Amino acid sequence: MEMIRDYAANVAETPIVFEPHYPYFFVDADQDGRADAVDGKTVRYNAWTPRSLKAAYNWKFVTADPGAFAHNPQYALELLYDSIQDLSGPLEVDVTSLGIQR
Repeated sequence: MEMIRDYAANVAETPIVFEPHYPYFFVDADQDGRADAVDGKTVRYNAWTPRSLKAAYNWKFVTADPGAFAHNPQYALELLYDSIQDLSGPLEVDVTSLGIQR
């Protein structure tokens, strides 16, 4: 989620926050960790790029399944690793320096 937040703020130039209610991803322009509200309604995140949408989907998919560690942990880890690797390019982050493995 940290990489998604960094990408949203620095590449898509619209900070993002996750909230545990649908539609889950919201704008967080002031980066206070809470969804922004306009006229009493939270502002849905709408600055998706293909990379950020794929990463957010994968992250939500893996974190929504409490049994992912038992059902198919290798697949869950590959989804997360691939998403991190995809987002890292535009952020100029060396994935090997993160100490994670696929």
